Amino acid sequence: MTTPERSGSWPVPVAGRPIVRGHIASFRSIAHRRDRRYGPTARAGSLQTRVIDEASLGCPRATVRFASASRTNLLRRVTTEAQMSERDQVPFPATEYSDRLDRVRKAADDRGLDLLVLTDPKNICYLTGYDTYAFYVTQALLVPVSGEQPRLIVRGIDVTAAQWTTRLSDDQILGYGDEFVVQDAHPMAFVADVIKANGWHHLRIAVECDGGSFSPLAMRILEHELPDARFADSRRLVEWVRCIKSTRELAVMCEAGKISDHAMSVALEAIAPGVAEPAVAAAIYAALVEGVDGLAGSSPWQPYMAAGQRTNSPHCRWTDRRYRVGEPTMIELGAHRHNYAAGLSRTVFLGDPPDAYRALDKAVQRGMAAALDKLKAGYRAEDVKQAWQLATTARGVEKGSRIGYSIGLSFPDTCWVERTVSLAAGDRTVLQPHMTIHLMLAVWLDKIGHSLSETFIITEGEPESVSSLPRQLTVTHTGQPHRAGE
Repeated sequence: MTTPERSGSWPVPVAGRPIVRGHIASFRSIAHRRDRRYGPTARAGSLQTRVIDEASLGCPRATVRFASASRTNLLRRVTTEAQMSERDQVPFPATEYSDRLDRVRKAADDRGLDLLVLTDPKNICYLTGYDTYAFYVTQALLVPVSGEQPRLIVRGIDVTAAQWTTRLSDDQILGYGDEFVVQDAHPMAFVADVIKANGWHHLRIAVECDGGSFSPLAMRILEHELPDARFADSRRLVEWVRCIKSTRELAVMCEAGKISDHAMSVALEAIAPGVAEPAVAAAIYAALVEGVDGLAGSSPWQPYMAAGQRTNSPHCRWTDRRYRVGEPTMIELGAHRHNYAAGLSRTVFLGDPPDAYRALDKAVQRGMAAALDKLKAGYRAEDVKQAWQLATTARGVEKGSRIGYSIGLSFPDTCWVERTVSLAAGDRTVLQPHMTIHLMLAVWLDKIGHSLSETFIITEGEPESVSSLPRQLTVTHTGQPHRAGE
């Protein structure tokens, strides 16, 4: 990317209002130069860092140490004993995160990168465990490839969440003040100052250009504030590392699969003529969060549950209407366990399905069998799609879109799609053991649709499903639901 010429400041988002630049001092310098002010300010009386002595807060030194919460650039807290005791709730051990970090660093080094600026909440969670509903503001994980400790940058009020949910040391967690949340400031200026303070400003820096949490303005700020840096797109580097799951990750996804099965069973039993769609949606959400067998779910992605002619569309949610006899309903949901998702889809038909719809179900079932025969290590992603297409086209069913994708970590703003492997024509990615694939075999015709999907673990032999539910069409009359063909 071309670095823009430096003028007085980078472009302002609000006409006539200056953008505040961030200034950061190291924790050591703050501790040794207490009560001093650092760096120039954008406006008189603003953004002046001042450390408050712990005694003035009435708190013991071992409990809290942080810069002024009202006018500050750097917010840090010392982890409390309670937070330390709760770190056994972090879903993976320190060795797991260390191994992930090593794999990411190796991938970055192989591409000649020196520093990663990660802003996707899934990638931040993958490398640290950081888990909070604060992804609507700028968050960044700085990962030096050289082996120095990563730095997690979050909003100041979320520093404590990082201490609860990660195994990072206090020195690795930096918080910016709320002056960077207002309209005339941007937290990426703070991120740039952290990079400069650590001497990383001249390196080859990779950013997540294709991520939903990194804006064009953020890029312009970094380019302006770090003129000596060489920027590159990460090209989903962390996502590709995430493709290969550890045994611990697979165990968590199997737990998510149990919750998905539970939620789907609740949905299939609840859907009946006259029942309101929102009532079923509420039951699904309750099952996804409450979990099963002592396994609690984390924040789920919105279930898709189109009914009737709306089943010709893949991503519709519930409406105010009630379920009617003579209509299908497609349910796609995914339980989340420690933010790992297990996608699952089934179709229910109220009343006797027409012969044409039963034929559609049989075609999809045969297509799944053909796809599973190729969903193994050593085959290419496109081989799976081709096998499906050959089995279904002969029965008059065609699906132009992909039939699956890599799945894993999920946050509500980015869904569970890993954006790497796609079971589609042209994707020559070789499937490897411990990849996890959501095999999505939904078919959307002109006036009606049918959905069937499961999450599978790739092995050297047969793929392992994280679901144990029957795959046949569910037919519901006034009594209990049953499977087609029973």
